[in-house]
Amino acid sequence: MSEYTILPLINASFQPGEAKRTVAGFEDRDFQKIARAEYYYFTGQAEKCSHIAEHYLMSHNIKLKMSSCLLYVYSNLTLGRAVASRKGIREIRECLEKEMKYSSSAEDKAISVFAGYMSSVLLHLPVDELPDVEFYAAALPPGIKMFSAYVIAHMVYLKGEYGRALGICEAAFMFRDGTYPISMIYLYCMMAMCQMNLKHQQKAKDALMLAWNMAKEDEFLEPFIEHHGLLQGLLESCIRKEDSKLYNKLSDQIISFSRGWMAIHNPMSENSVTDALSTVEFSIAMLASRDWNNQEIADYLGFSPNTVKTYLSRIYVKLHIKKRDELKKYMLK
Repeated sequence: MSEYTILPLINASFQPGEAKRTVAGFEDRDFQKIARAEYYYFTGQAEKCSHIAEHYLMSHNIKLKMSSCLLYVYSNLTLGRAVASRKGIREIRECLEKEMKYSSSAEDKAISVFAGYMSSVLLHLPVDELPDVEFYAAALPPGIKMFSAYVIAHMVYLKGEYGRALGICEAAFMFRDGTYPISMIYLYCMMAMCQMNLKHQQKAKDALMLAWNMAKEDEFLEPFIEHHGLLQGLLESCIRKEDSKLYNKLSDQIISFSRGWMAIHNPMSENSVTDALSTVEFSIAMLASRDWNNQEIADYLGFSPNTVKTYLSRIYVKLHIKKRDELKKYMLK
């Protein structure tokens, strides 16, 4: 493991529950600070993350700069600072453009391409003008390469190719050379999303619980905050009753992150995702928009059909619509 790379904590191989100790073990002061910012981000401490990241936005070290920009983009989504997030995206794009022309190494070029995709795909923004990330992935360090598999799978998922996205995740696990908890949690979340869209509910729940059980060792809540809508009610079905305290903590942050995400995504995309719904309402709306009937939603979430009907009536009022078919234009892909 090399600590001198982009997002050093994601790149680090460690056992679940050892994240704090891993951060403390980084020898380089600057890379340790970036790793600590990562830890703050993934544990839902966005303000602390943003504070550290901001200090490295103008760094001349490409690895520190790209790390800080990515952390700055995503931490400020939760904090409701769209202007700051846009600044981070702009810095990444400008830096990528320079690296493609004047890069000093294959790894630096690969890192820049990775950052470009990570700042776009996760926000469901177009990547047509970016270099082919799959071409550059081989030059990435092991833990980042594994996370890049998640980014590529997410891109494929957004095209509706759920089986192919699932295969990319499975291949990443097959060829890994260590335990990379953060990458693995994100990959498990992606597998759960794919299985839901393939109508394999139990496999989706199994993948979600693999992610959850690994993440809770370090209290890495952010992956579930980011993917709540795309998990289509899995958190409500699997976590809400089993761990209500953590679920309630998640719910508060899901709303903040989602509104920040939409503030960036909606103006730059053809479809505007709604920010008018609660976490449970959004999950129900996602399922209904995918042609689940009231009984299926009720059985899945542990509600009565009448409760689902009441929720849907409330959702229609909030979105100013009259029927189920109109939900799709307000939902995630």
